[in-house]
Amino acid sequence: MHEGKFRPCTDFKTAFIAAVTKLTAQKMPISWRIKACGDLCEAYVNQTGELPDGKPLEWLADYILVDDLGDKCPDKVTNTEYPFLSEGQTKVRNKRELPRADFSLYTLNKLFQKKSHKKRARTARGTG
Repeated sequence: MHEGKFRPCTDFKTAFIAAVTKLTAQKMPISWRIKACGDLCEAYVNQTGELPDGKPLEWLADYILVDDLGDKCPDKVTNTEYPFLSEGQTKVRNKRELPRADFSLYTLNKLFQKKSHKKRARTARGTG
């Protein structure tokens, strides 16, 4: 299907980006998306001897996960066994999770250690 598309003497990187754009515009079931992305990457590697650039691979990964990334449910983490958060969901989650200064006092048994507020007894020095 992709034979001769990514010849080393041509602009194969641009051709790969065009092929990725064309592929990601199609609506397919998940198993077909995985197969199509795998075939495209395999053809690229076999014809060029190089690995594709990072951005087109990221687009292919997003295309495979489009169902999970499109799920806008706020309880995705609790309702799904292996949730994939979109960039927006990750930003919201990071804003909500703020570090607390008193966690340094948190122990394994989940009890806060109490700080000692006792004043130590002073002893008289050198009275003699």
